[in-house]
Amino acid sequence: MSEESGRFLALVGSYRLAPEDAPAFAEIARRCVALTVVKPGCLYFTIAEDVSAPGLFHLSEGWADRAALDAHLSSADFAAILAEAGRLRVLGRTAFVAEASGRRSLF
Repeated sequence: MSEESGRFLALVGSYRLAPEDAPAFAEIARRCVALTVVKPGCLYFTIAEDVSAPGLFHLSEGWADRAALDAHLSSADFAAILAEAGRLRVLGRTAFVAEASGRRSLF
């Protein structure tokens, strides 16, 4: 199946949690993904725990444009999710956004 798209924003990031907080973060992540993937301009959004590092979660998001990403980042539901995650023992987090010229399926 071939899939191609034009320019978009790609966001990648990670959260490192105390291992005992990983199950709670996974539940928060499931809700965050469900709330986010239906937003205008969200092309994809995944969060997955690293199989070799308990408590390390990787985020991958695609947004049609900066306005769509900014609307998500400033939304009340995202603020509530961040506040909830902030009550856990977050040991570190990263997030980077890049402008991509397009994407094409490898398969």
